[in-house]
Amino acid sequence: MFYTYLMKTVTGEEFRLRVPMGARIALAFSGGRDSVALADMLLAARADFFAVHVEHGIRGENSLKDAAFAEEFCRERGVGCRLFRVGAPARAKEKGLTVEQAARELRYEVFGGLLAGGECDFVALAHHADDQTETVLMRIFRGTGIHGLRGMSEYSGRYFRPLLFVPRSEIDAYVAERGLPYVEDETNSDETYTRNFLRAELKRIKQRFPAVNEAVARLARNAAEADDFIEKSAPYPVVSEDEVRVPLSAFDSPVLAKRAVARACAALGVEQDVEEKHYDAVLALAGAETGKRTELSHGVTAHADRDGVVFTRGGGDDGCGEMPFPRGTFRAMGVKCERIAPSEATPGDGALYADGDKIPADAVLRRRREGDFITKFGGGTKSFGDFLTDRKIPLRKRSKITVCAVGSEILFAAGVEISDKVRLDAATKNAIKITEDKNVR
Repeated sequence: MFYTYLMKTVTGEEFRLRVPMGARIALAFSGGRDSVALADMLLAARADFFAVHVEHGIRGENSLKDAAFAEEFCRERGVGCRLFRVGAPARAKEKGLTVEQAARELRYEVFGGLLAGGECDFVALAHHADDQTETVLMRIFRGTGIHGLRGMSEYSGRYFRPLLFVPRSEIDAYVAERGLPYVEDETNSDETYTRNFLRAELKRIKQRFPAVNEAVARLARNAAEADDFIEKSAPYPVVSEDEVRVPLSAFDSPVLAKRAVARACAALGVEQDVEEKHYDAVLALAGAETGKRTELSHGVTAHADRDGVVFTRGGGDDGCGEMPFPRGTFRAMGVKCERIAPSEATPGDGALYADGDKIPADAVLRRRREGDFITKFGGGTKSFGDFLTDRKIPLRKRSKITVCAVGSEILFAAGVEISDKVRLDAATKNAIKITEDKNVR
């Protein structure tokens, strides 16, 4: 019964529209019941896939046993298995993360590398309805906005979760019905991990509210619809060489204004630690006396202006026609930069693609200058002037080219070229799509 029912998740019409026949799939495979069930379904559907097992370096001998199980399970079924060993505890210490967060970050680095390297077309994840409920509840308890309430998406770029609307109980029944072997992570019962605590509490919650998964799924769907509307409707700030301006009209709606303020802060390189009190303080500036100001986080200052609210950040323009390279999606100096997942990069579409993590903190946006140079594909440097000559870029256009640079070294020139130093590679996890924006200069 469960076999016939659940097989529709990987053979249905929407699945085939999103993941065409012949697509190469990397399956995130822990060896637990969920990923074992999904592997069995993909096998039955004759999908072209291989398993990816990430050993996080957390559980010692048991972790190594799980890796051995993954390899044996796949070998018995004629499925390829890629094993990756990472150090989650070291990453957690290095970046001030929980071990859970570090493990997740490292897993997605592995998946992103496989996608960027062309080793697969899609990544299949075995998250189910209970995982979605836990994710949304965890975000609520930690404090989230509408964007966080949307939870995980069934399809997100080249990642897909075919079991997202299937409850854990039905996956367990499927595994039992099929007689499938699996491993049990002994840390799943350790409630010092936040998700494990929520998982245990969710069992009690279901006794009182048996339809909690469906209720949270509706909440996530409604939040996603609202978030998409806000994203499309909120105005983009106007970014110039030394400031970011949010027009007064953006403050007609508080919810749209908050998204515009978030974009303004991101354009100045600040995407974290902007709290509700900061948003409220900025909203109070709309229509206030010119010059009234408030301090936000990480050196960002907002002040009232006749036409809106202006944001600046300490260490900004130096009077030489340049500005710090903003972190986040922004438009400035004739360039539009969008943060995207590496899997969304489509070389050959006229855009440039850079690895955001390879762009140093002291990089700036400016016009090209004499003495600039660029690192060519494959290594070696070349005078940027000579490079433009080789490309037959007219002299009248050269002075208008916007570049991202550190000193005299160009990292990218909008609409022209990207340095080999910041190209995407298999390890890229934060990509930037760079296009010319004729409407902003």
